[in-house]
Amino acid sequence: MSGGARTAIIGGGMAGCAAAKELITAGREVVIFETADGLGGRARSWHSPEIEPDVGINLMYVSFYQLMSEHIREYGLSDELVQLSSDVFVVDNGVPVSLSSDSPRSLLSYKHVSLKDRFSFLFTTLREVRRRNELSLFDPIMSAPLDDGSTAAEYGYRHVSRRGFDFLLRPQIEGFWNFACEDISAVHARALLAWMGGSGFYVFRGGMEIIAEKNAEGADLRLSHQVTDLRLVDGKVRVTALHTEGEPVTETFDDVLIATPAPIAAKLTAAMPPDVVGSTARKFLETQEYEPALSVSYLVDAGSMPAEAHIVAGGPDDPPLRNMITHPRQVRDAHGGLVDKLLVFTYPGRANTRRLIGRTEEEQFAAVTPLLTTLWPDFPTDAQPFRIAERPYGFPIPAPGRYHQAVQVMRQQGAPVVFAGDYFNAPTTEAALLSGVRAAAALTTVS
Repeated sequence: MSGGARTAIIGGGMAGCAAAKELITAGREVVIFETADGLGGRARSWHSPEIEPDVGINLMYVSFYQLMSEHIREYGLSDELVQLSSDVFVVDNGVPVSLSSDSPRSLLSYKHVSLKDRFSFLFTTLREVRRRNELSLFDPIMSAPLDDGSTAAEYGYRHVSRRGFDFLLRPQIEGFWNFACEDISAVHARALLAWMGGSGFYVFRGGMEIIAEKNAEGADLRLSHQVTDLRLVDGKVRVTALHTEGEPVTETFDDVLIATPAPIAAKLTAAMPPDVVGSTARKFLETQEYEPALSVSYLVDAGSMPAEAHIVAGGPDDPPLRNMITHPRQVRDAHGGLVDKLLVFTYPGRANTRRLIGRTEEEQFAAVTPLLTTLWPDFPTDAQPFRIAERPYGFPIPAPGRYHQAVQVMRQQGAPVVFAGDYFNAPTTEAALLSGVRAAAALTTVS
């Protein structure tokens, strides 16, 4: 189907808005349905007027993100980037040791593991760096040939001791994503080693959602609309959505691009005939598992903790508290003056996250606050509970074998229903952007 067609995009996150940009450029009329009251999806930051700057940091941009780098240049957003420290503090029984992702010297002085493990880890990393062009954190087409069914843990234990893996690579994977190394493909770990060293880490001063908003320019937005039903009627796709105020909306489109988490996509397309959503795609969606995410933030006095620090738990066990990230902020006092503070984001371990998702904020703060000293023993006792953000579909788990399935689904995609999302490869905004671009191409390419 060529330009002039009318396309519905379900989900206004990074994947959906990247697809919108491509479809609008191709001459399509695009309507984006988004449940939230703004764009960005899981990359959207919250904003709070009590702090300056008012943005709650969410996802990071890393300098080797190709598509996002192109968008930053295209939209003139370089001044919006704030560089973060690459230092990670890995904690063992309350003892933090710095481990920089771009400093061999930091690795060689890292005292949590033996010298032999440090050298083995360095040689393993250098070997993967040399194969960088074969490895990708974003592209399943590149990842699939190397997805041999082994896990990240199995890969790591082949190259360093168990303690070496549990205090070198495991915290750098599980400290950024809450899934277990025993559950994810070795390709994910290999790509991480190949690309992270020497990279720059950034956040957007006003929130990463600006990329989604720019990409969606020209689309008709249906914010605060939750899509409840998709039907194929006379060759068209009928979309039914419910506004947060309770008013249902029904519209008809030539085709639809679904950029929601996989379980939601499976539910929405349950009534689609098998010649529209085949068994391969349906199984791929229905079997995708997620680790939920829970961010519990506190304000503490400046100087009471390291600033711009990423503090993660080492070791093989699922810890009570997985990690902390500190960002400098200012808060107005009773006289209107600005006081330097640190905004500390804390993330419980997997079991605690699953237990606390969906509970009241009072219950979540009450459960997490006693855990703070399990990761940082000197966490300030006068910390001020600030804000909580939860995402039931936080991190799609890139299990062994899923890259092959992702490629198969991608190659079978076509009108009138296609899918996009970071679950096609790994939970990064770059993977989401790439999936959106490819899903849009599946709608616009005439066979």
